[in-house]
Amino acid sequence: MSDEQPKKRGRGRPVGSVNKTSVAQIEKITANGGQTPLEYLASIYQSDIYETKERIDAAKAAAPYCHAKLQAIEVRAALTEMSHEEWIKTLS
Repeated sequence: MSDEQPKKRGRGRPVGSVNKTSVAQIEKITANGGQTPLEYLASIYQSDIYETKERIDAAKAAAPYCHAKLQAIEVRAALTEMSHEEWIKTLS
């Protein structure tokens, strides 16, 4: 392929898209003013009528659906022995 041609889209459903079953489940849950499980948990941790421990537990349960989990990375650095004076000279 030359650089001028657009890239062809891969096969399958795009990442993050919902299928008919997912849409049907969401509609069933939210019918007649119902809440999704995430909305229910949010209502608990945002309310003052619950104890702090219950609110924290609800926030912990909801967090994976709202925030991505951070990945650990490994840092490899080559360290050499030098005096403080030598190190200062490398800065200028």
